[in-house]
Amino acid sequence: MAYRVEELAAAAGVSVELLRSYQTKGLMDPPRRDGRVALYDDRHLERLRTIKELKDNGYSLKAIAGLLTRQHGDAQRTVPPLPPVGDDEHLAPQELADRTRVPLAVLRSLEASGVIRARQGSGGAYYTGADVRAVRMLLSLLGVGLPMEEFMQLARLQISTMQEVAGGAVQLYSKYVVEPLRAAGLDPHEEGERAEAAFGLLVQAATSLVAYGFERMLRNAWAAEKSGEVVEAWR
Repeated sequence: MAYRVEELAAAAGVSVELLRSYQTKGLMDPPRRDGRVALYDDRHLERLRTIKELKDNGYSLKAIAGLLTRQHGDAQRTVPPLPPVGDDEHLAPQELADRTRVPLAVLRSLEASGVIRARQGSGGAYYTGADVRAVRMLLSLLGVGLPMEEFMQLARLQISTMQEVAGGAVQLYSKYVVEPLRAAGLDPHEEGERAEAAFGLLVQAATSLVAYGFERMLRNAWAAEKSGEVVEAWR
């Protein structure tokens, strides 16, 4: 299938200007030429759809470029989860509002309630693609009929529990990773690299285990609700 630039943009649901911008940034292969006419094919369409899907899931163009480089074929369109660490975007509050299409006042209310949390950096607080995804997930929940007030009551209980878990995990990390590294007399640079790598592993492992446990509890609780039996949520 051959597409002119306008036809390709329409098929992918993007503007011609955005398509050309992606091409300029090296996210798409150049078209073949038939005289003065640029012609694209289905591989370009798949690439555009992949970029759009990743963008909708909160990835920056820089992160998308890295993911596309590592793909073995343009036909592979599985969207990996956003990484818990290493997100390269630093979004200001208004940028988060623009990306999620949620008024800034509502975002501030969500942050005050603890549902979203800015990351702290040397330049101050900022948001990342993970915050974009979190807000969109919240909107999805509200879209299926969950009332905001009751959801927030449940969220506050979850937030309180997660604060205790996070605090305990950091204490374990300090006691069993940071302190032994300091006592080992390593070069400061090497000590810092090892500590940072260990903390990255802690974040990924703890996040995965908490998500796994909560997902299993939800499914078992729903199974118990459907069956009408009173059982423990965890099995």
